[in-house]
Amino acid sequence: MVTREQVISPAKVLDLPPLFLPVQIRIHRVCPEQEFSKTMKTTLGFVIAAIFWAGTLLGQEKQQADFVTWKQHVGIPGPSGWRVNVIQPDPKDHGPDGFNHHDWDADGDLDVLVHFEEGGYSRLYFNPGKDRIRELWTDYIQLERHGKCEDSGIGDLDADGDIDYIANGGHVYFNPGAKDLSDSKKWIKMTLFKSEARTPVVSDVDGDGLNDLIVGAKAWYRQPTENKHDATQWKRYELGEANWPMSCIINDIDGDGDDDIIVQERKNQGTFYYENPGQEKVSEPWPVTMIDAEKNGMFMALGDVNGDGRLDLVKASGLGAVHIYLRTNDMGAPVYKKIEVPPPAQPGSVKVKPKPKGVAILELNGDPTHPEIAIIPEYEAQLWYLTMSGDGMSPKDWTNTLMDMPSPESRKKMDNAFLVDLDGDGDLDIATTEENGGWGVIWFENPAKN
Repeated sequence: MVTREQVISPAKVLDLPPLFLPVQIRIHRVCPEQEFSKTMKTTLGFVIAAIFWAGTLLGQEKQQADFVTWKQHVGIPGPSGWRVNVIQPDPKDHGPDGFNHHDWDADGDLDVLVHFEEGGYSRLYFNPGKDRIRELWTDYIQLERHGKCEDSGIGDLDADGDIDYIANGGHVYFNPGAKDLSDSKKWIKMTLFKSEARTPVVSDVDGDGLNDLIVGAKAWYRQPTENKHDATQWKRYELGEANWPMSCIINDIDGDGDDDIIVQERKNQGTFYYENPGQEKVSEPWPVTMIDAEKNGMFMALGDVNGDGRLDLVKASGLGAVHIYLRTNDMGAPVYKKIEVPPPAQPGSVKVKPKPKGVAILELNGDPTHPEIAIIPEYEAQLWYLTMSGDGMSPKDWTNTLMDMPSPESRKKMDNAFLVDLDGDGDLDIATTEENGGWGVIWFENPAKN
């Protein structure tokens, strides 16, 4: 039997924090067994609710803690001299997910245009200058909202000499020029379509002297000669199939004098290129040549990594390794020797298996004939770079080196590696976006002294 003064406290029984002690069942009368059973069912309901409430609040507290961890480590160099600088943090988890750099205000410093995936907007951050480059960038404009966005690009799409901006493939923002640059309302928005189309790239596809827009690595829009801000004047042409492109690179890969399109596709097609069929057939679907059908790869970079004068490819493989495609011929369809380099051992603070995501080719050790390959992991791991010895034709010829920046485990989800000299000291830094750990828009400062 339960007496009048008996109190059942699920919070106390479960040893929950003091916050939950008020969660009690107070029974005001003596009850028979049937009512006692009902009472216990009610108590169980409160127990479940208390557990759920506790989990939710503790999860929120942990997330808030994650979002401020960056403050303890920002700007502090690691053992190798590399440091992480924050352009703008992401305290509300709006998910910055792309990085475009250009000197938009023509002051000699590189500015940054970033889109926010979950936030659904894009911002142009103006470089504060060398004296305040490591501080937060507080001068920015926010363009008209476009909705959820996972990719963006830049280029001159109305032939006025100014660099325009493309969000999610279909939303084009035309630069109003130097006079009105800082007025976000003066940027003219043109929507070609609203569905997602990754990796928007600006290039003169048809060779008429006007830049066109490639979207989703599967189609392109021809820039009209007149009424360039009118979406109905932009005609669409299909290239072929691409399900989830991560990289879309313009290059004359077969050496026949016109630009082809190299695609790293994540889900279905793998790594391939569209062969430019020539100006007469450019509006038709382009022939496809497969390089590697492996699925689940991330970003890819193009560059000469072994100093033989040929352009190689480097891909962050979905299998967890780095794949290096060393080109072995000079002309015609490319022939590659594929090298697989496993990731390095991570610091003890890193509890996940490193998964390569971002890729960049740059000089780090003073030998410009053999550049290094920098890798950004996707989740909570330390950046690293690969250095070549010998002829590079064996995995044993490649050495992994950690870049030793503080608190790698606090950077929860990063993007591609963008090479840019933000501090104007003559060497390339590595910029990216960090989506889920609060770091936001960041750049890894190259410690080299030139």
